[in-house]
Amino acid sequence: MAATALRWVGLWCAATALLAYMGTLNRAAWVLAGVTALLAMVASWRCWLVWLEERRRSRRDALYRASGQAAVDEMAGVDFEHYVAAVLRGVGYTVEVTKASGDFGVDLIATKDGVRTAVQCKRQARAVDGSAIQQVVAGAAVHDCTATMVVSNHRYTPAAGCLAEVHGCLLVDRVRLARMARSRRSQVPTNRSR
Repeated sequence: MAATALRWVGLWCAATALLAYMGTLNRAAWVLAGVTALLAMVASWRCWLVWLEERRRSRRDALYRASGQAAVDEMAGVDFEHYVAAVLRGVGYTVEVTKASGDFGVDLIATKDGVRTAVQCKRQARAVDGSAIQQVVAGAAVHDCTATMVVSNHRYTPAAGCLAEVHGCLLVDRVRLARMARSRRSQVPTNRSR
């Protein structure tokens, strides 16, 4: 995006210099060239700001992914959601954080290879039960997702494992989550690799 804007600015500068050299620019053409230059600079500035924000997010994601398991266990719920989003981005997903209330059990929407996955994040001190799977499966339809995933800093109860298998919901426990955080652009484990 920034490269395209810079190309347009360069093209404008070259065209203006050529016309000025040839002496064919009249007053109206100079005004038009000035307005065009101003618009090109605004577009370039906006691209620069987008690039800076992307760089900040990338650095923040790297810090989240570098968090140890003890730090993850101490995170607040919202911080854990951002941590999971950073981990998923690290393995190739584009991630959208849903609004805090009225999310229908879906904390994140992760997209990879055209598949929208509803993700529920569960940071807690005990094993996750089947209610998390029920919530994310129900919320997936509301968010137009075709796959589901529950991510936790803990393990899952046997009942949760059975329910996840019935619904095709991917369960990511603390071991898988730590493995994903250490990997870069790798494949996310599937339910079959339990």
